[in-house]
Amino acid sequence: GVPTATLDALIPAGAPRYPVLPSGSVEAKTLTLAAGASLTQTGGLLALAGNFVNDGSFLATGGALRLGNLSGGPVQVVGGGSISRYWELQVGPAGARLSGPAEVQRGLILTGSLTTDGNALTLLSSAAGTAYVVNDTGVVVGTATVQRYINPALNAGLGYRHYSAPVSNATVADLATAGFAPQLNSTYNSSATPSLATPFPTVFGYDQARLASAANNLTAFDKGWFSPGALTDALAVGRGYTVHLGATQLVDFVGALNNGNLPMTVSRNTAPTANAADAGWQLLGNPYAAPLDYSLVAPADRTNLDAAIYVYESTAAYAGQYRVYVNGIGGNPVLPVGQGFFARVSSGQTTGTLTFRNSQRLTTFDPTPFRRGTAETRPVVQLRLSGTGTAQATDDAYVYFDATATAGIDPQHDARKLPNSTGLNLASAVTGTEVAINGLPLPGTAPVTVPLTVQVPATGTYTLTVVQALNFVPGAQPFLRDRHRNTLTDLSQRPTYTFTQNATDAAPRFELVFGPAQVLGTASGALAAQVGLFPNPARTTVAVELPASLGRVAVAANLVDALGRTVLTQVLPAGRATHTLPLAGIATGVYSLRLQTNAGVVVKKLVVE
Repeated sequence: GVPTATLDALIPAGAPRYPVLPSGSVEAKTLTLAAGASLTQTGGLLALAGNFVNDGSFLATGGALRLGNLSGGPVQVVGGGSISRYWELQVGPAGARLSGPAEVQRGLILTGSLTTDGNALTLLSSAAGTAYVVNDTGVVVGTATVQRYINPALNAGLGYRHYSAPVSNATVADLATAGFAPQLNSTYNSSATPSLATPFPTVFGYDQARLASAANNLTAFDKGWFSPGALTDALAVGRGYTVHLGATQLVDFVGALNNGNLPMTVSRNTAPTANAADAGWQLLGNPYAAPLDYSLVAPADRTNLDAAIYVYESTAAYAGQYRVYVNGIGGNPVLPVGQGFFARVSSGQTTGTLTFRNSQRLTTFDPTPFRRGTAETRPVVQLRLSGTGTAQATDDAYVYFDATATAGIDPQHDARKLPNSTGLNLASAVTGTEVAINGLPLPGTAPVTVPLTVQVPATGTYTLTVVQALNFVPGAQPFLRDRHRNTLTDLSQRPTYTFTQNATDAAPRFELVFGPAQVLGTASGALAAQVGLFPNPARTTVAVELPASLGRVAVAANLVDALGRTVLTQVLPAGRATHTLPLAGIATGVYSLRLQTNAGVVVKKLVVE
């Protein structure tokens, strides 16, 4: 309610004890803290109808200070000779102005406007949380400082962090901290070998138009990175920037807080270049001094854009993984204050628009790293790829079933794969396109098979783990097929599957199969007996002889050792009866030669001497 107290309160210096407000509600007209006096608030509500003068010490670790004058009343004045550190500051309809420095740890709730009058206003960020602003009907008039703390949970050292300015007039120089100075180098942008640029930049923007113009040796997607030209270059509102700095650094953005509708126009290359298929990616950012829930971004506010977003999470100095979200599936849809993220202009489009709105912002503190929202009712399986020796690196892929989804690429239900810099990548395949989140129509009675792609940074042992498998009825649960081992695993009974893979092995290996337990497709014994393998034992080469019925189409051949590792992969072209497999470099031992034929899997034993 509105404070109605008519008495002024004074906390004088020299008192034997000073008050602590732990709970409940206390009202006063004006409140004055004399020099040397203190007031501690750990909870409850301190409601003032008049001014707040702090010449002593005011420390809040909970609760709220409410300035409650009604519209038409006098503007309340808050501050004094000391810094006032509020947990939550609520400004009433009449508004308020600062008369001294103020810091907000949790929420700044603006029913009326707060004028800084040149005094410092800082929104704090720390391990305890990051302050946010609620622009009810009021705004901050003047300059504010918005801090951005780095969560060190995944990487406590150097790493790339994706930032976005929550103020309208920030520059690259605002990224500097007490221990970090942005390093720029515009020669990076025109170099044929950007990774050798000296000094190497520590701040990058992203421009997908560079995919059609940059002549360098980077991958198609990486051609989009560029170094700003000067510290005075603006950090564009709604755009993201990646910064290579340590987790101990605290970035301050100084300027006018962004507020209201913020429309953006984004584009996708149309030139028929070799990199056109990778075009359209946009490094965007939450433009507000408040968390933004992307699940509240309506389709009309993201015209011609895929619905998915990608948030980079640093795991090492030069490695990280993308947290993906689309259509209620994946990671957290909440973009914290100062958070950059990737989105993409849809295939077939040349331009798109994204409009940020206040209605997409959270108005309460969001303390959890993952917001689950309402209980999931759709069938969904989440697989996680992890390995030894890859630090905390993991990668997740999702497959879910939705009545409105299609079997093909659907920008409203699917999220295309954006490869991780760790080299550890898990995805499913839709008509040859890798996706991190795969939305499929509700299944019928026939089994549904979803191919998986697994990329690993080094030859070694890796694990696929079912993080969640929700809402599958008996007879429709997911199975994992390993074509190299010729196995089919019921993931509802065995949620962890460990395997060994060669880093250069690109042969299709894994599939998710939804439906009743299926017998693995194997060629008949009579047909398999017609496949010749000679000499056996073999030394430098081995000949594979296929009957005419199996040689009409290309056959994938995989040589697998006793530990399940693929040591040789070769495609046997169609139309030939006899094929030669080289065995140079293959260690002596007993192997299984697995042939993926049009009649099923043929497995032949081979001894290498």
